[in-house]
Amino acid sequence: MTSTSEQIGSSAVFGLRFLTGDDWRLLLERARSARFGRGDVVLVEGSFGAGICLIRAGFVRVERVHLGHGVAIARRGPGELIGEMSFLQHTGATASVIAEDDVEVSILDGDEVNAVLATVPGLETRFYQSLSLMLSERLSELTAALPPLLVEGAPLVSPFRAARSGLPGQDQLPTSLVDAVEAFKTSMLEVDRGLARSKLAGDAAQSQIDAACDGVEETLRAHVLRHDHLAGAIGTYVFRETFPFFMLSQFADRAFTKPRGYAGDYATIEMLYEGKAVGDARLGPLIDRWTLELPAAQAVRNRRSLLAAAIRELAAEWRLPGPMPVTSLAAGPARELFDVVSGSTALNLLATCIDIDFDALAYASGIARELGVADHFNFAQDNVVRLCQGRGHTALSPQALIYSVGLTDYLQDNYVLDLINWGYDMLRPGGTLIIGNVVPSNPTRVFMDHVLEWVLIHRSEDQLRSLFNRSRFGTAPVRFVLESAGVDIFAFCRKPEV
Repeated sequence: MTSTSEQIGSSAVFGLRFLTGDDWRLLLERARSARFGRGDVVLVEGSFGAGICLIRAGFVRVERVHLGHGVAIARRGPGELIGEMSFLQHTGATASVIAEDDVEVSILDGDEVNAVLATVPGLETRFYQSLSLMLSERLSELTAALPPLLVEGAPLVSPFRAARSGLPGQDQLPTSLVDAVEAFKTSMLEVDRGLARSKLAGDAAQSQIDAACDGVEETLRAHVLRHDHLAGAIGTYVFRETFPFFMLSQFADRAFTKPRGYAGDYATIEMLYEGKAVGDARLGPLIDRWTLELPAAQAVRNRRSLLAAAIRELAAEWRLPGPMPVTSLAAGPARELFDVVSGSTALNLLATCIDIDFDALAYASGIARELGVADHFNFAQDNVVRLCQGRGHTALSPQALIYSVGLTDYLQDNYVLDLINWGYDMLRPGGTLIIGNVVPSNPTRVFMDHVLEWVLIHRSEDQLRSLFNRSRFGTAPVRFVLESAGVDIFAFCRKPEV
């Protein structure tokens, strides 16, 4: 390894650009060296007395603890400092630092730094001026990222609902629609009355609820498709008339209210995976059971097993030493990954889960720890849109598999194209990109649009193929798989070997 003086060259190596070479020599004479292997903790959040660490070789990730689990918020490499905030504020470390590979650092204890600063005229000024500039640049970078984060996050987080179309007079609506809605309400009230008086058994009540919900859902879909010019008014009418009943369902209520800003958050996906019917009053659990069996809900469960099978298939082809590197974009609870890294047929993977939602990452990290597979995972908080435009902070080694499930349903074509191109660049030769998207023929689409206000961007096989053809994949063949509920289609594309 090169000597300390050779590595310094210029004080800008470590981001303290106003220090001279002599300044650095004085500081580093008081420093102690330390080496860390992959996964070692360089700095513990909340710890005191670690001083300032200068990264000489390797990369580290900076993690903050949330709900008891570490989530990556930044990455630092050679020439960067860590621990400067606790040094300046005289507090415990504000984050933990984990080695991503073999790392070498020079550690300057706080007392040693202060002692050197007090002995050399002008050094203290140069030192703090350098720190101020470095922190100012980091703050500027963060501030500059906020407007794009808000704008580019909009496709993922839509807290404001569009105004509903005006409700026309009932005489302007198709009579068959009005009759179906009235029949739905009558059935709901009859079932509720029967349950209250113990005159209706559970199975019979569920059967009647299923029939009533099927009827109004099928009628809504038929009329929206048949009377396209009245779609908004028809949807508004059905929404207002059925809302008090459907919102008794836990799943329907969560999909509509979107407590985390969008319907398909990690907790909603977990709700669908669990499949436990829960709701308010007597009708709630029965309506919830119906919503949990909608084709769109079935598709969420189907795609979990479909992806797990795809990961296993690719892992069977993996011939390189070490674990197969896999990245999930907008990972959510990442259940498909846990399905393949635990149990008697566990695969040797190194999975990177990227999500904009801090709580989603903390939740998945907790699952990894509970299952004893945390060594197989990295969790990184990042805006995937910004990441795919080269403005994120998550760095990856060449990946064997990158996949996105449920994310492109919220993204316009230009963002999806960015994602595909980024995936191409991040894949190793022969690596695979998988993109999942809802199809235009989604049988739950009308109900999702008009009752749950869960509006997605639907794409056909041809539309997805066109995006891949316009991307860096070019003419590489794209294979498509439609899950059995007929809602989600998956595009598989391999990066050419040469």
